[in-house]
Amino acid sequence: MTHPYALPEPDEVGAVTDGSAVELTRVWIGPQGPAIICRPAFDDPSTMGEMLAELCWHFAYAYEKNGGFTQEEAKALLKEGWARGHANGEAAAAAKASK
Repeated sequence: MTHPYALPEPDEVGAVTDGSAVELTRVWIGPQGPAIICRPAFDDPSTMGEMLAELCWHFAYAYEKNGGFTQEEAKALLKEGWARGHANGEAAAAAKASK
């Protein structure tokens, strides 16, 4: 059963039945924080980095369409959040390693 808040499958994917299109991740945010399932579908992790950059552009566009931000403003804020998230993750990893 599909969750009532699940996003629809993109039209471009529905017609592909030969296995050449795969879902890379599902990300949900809830009261306990993010719930993430991911599939490392690329042989080279840097290719996934390129995909994450593409995702950032799509989010910036969506923020602009929802109003309140230009695409450039949203992209800058997404990059700030990315840097903050990495810093928080590295600090948590360092704290865990020092125990």
